Amino acid sequence: MLIEKLGFDDVRYNPELSAFEALVQIREEGEVYSYPVHILAPLHADFNVITRGLTDKALRAHRHAPERSMRLRRAPVPGEAALQLVPNGVETPPLRRPGASLAA
Repeated sequence: MLIEKLGFDDVRYNPELSAFEALVQIREEGEVYSYPVHILAPLHADFNVITRGLTDKALRAHRHAPERSMRLRRAPVPGEAALQLVPNGVETPPLRRPGASLAA
């Protein structure tokens, strides 16, 4: 098992739990797995301690899944459906809510 890349989404502080939370993404063998983890720590805790704790929890969850199919796998984004940036000045159709035309 060779982990190619490990990354964090936004690291947040949850004052209700007195904990830092993040979604840790682990790339292994071309697949991306995501693990929501938290670590109990005060708001003024050192960031290195926080990231090390979040990383350890995510790696533990990744390595100790009873089966590979039990890991939290992210769905791949097809090339055509990937987010495409639109340059400034280019008009795009307005976004509509589903069922908006049905509202009275």
